Amino acid sequence: MSSKSGKVSYQYPTDKNTDYLIPLKSDCNSLIPTKLQLPENTVSSDPPRPNGFFTSMYFPISLAIYITIPMTQLIVGLLYVGQCPVQQMIVVWMVVSGFFGISLAVIGMIIHTKSRKQSLSLSPYDDHQLYPLVIRVLIPAFILILLFTIIWFFVGQVLIFEVKLRVEFFDPSLPEYCHANLYKTAYILIFINYLIFLLVIILNVLSYVAPPDESDSSKSHEKNKIQLIN
Repeated sequence: MSSKSGKVSYQYPTDKNTDYLIPLKSDCNSLIPTKLQLPENTVSSDPPRPNGFFTSMYFPISLAIYITIPMTQLIVGLLYVGQCPVQQMIVVWMVVSGFFGISLAVIGMIIHTKSRKQSLSLSPYDDHQLYPLVIRVLIPAFILILLFTIIWFFVGQVLIFEVKLRVEFFDPSLPEYCHANLYKTAYILIFINYLIFLLVIILNVLSYVAPPDESDSSKSHEKNKIQLIN
């Protein structure tokens, strides 16, 4: 005795021996490809955007103002090597300050350029393997050099101020001699450094209070979202 088994149907068939499948209307519509829609609560897979501190236009302005100090220190320090017997470390301080100060400004400009190119890119995936890696390497280097520069700056103040009362500018044969151009430049640059540090702090506070490129960044980010959805 044989019995013909009924097959499963998407609809509710009147005949139990129905030998065909009838897809539901909703199932047919689900087979039609539609535009990509991102869930509201889905976390974006875009590469992380760089910090606003480095992308702000105030940041390169601060670097452009600051770099004049280390350039002066490096040039003056190299010109007067061995001409400050009262404190030989003043020349060393000037040269080292100049070298690391210029390095700080150059690395900062590279971070700013690559960060803005990444954040303003038409596609959020452009160079996503290169730029975040470079930025992740350069930012720690920038922070380390900045910390060293600050510490070295205070070391220079000790070297310069401890010989202020006994330094001699006119007789190179005396052990207290130091070339006037070298010592006075180092002395004056300390106070200029304080003024520049204060100006840099003010500019970077403004980068959070009134960021100049906030509207452009938001428009670019919205444009990227529209391109992904379309």
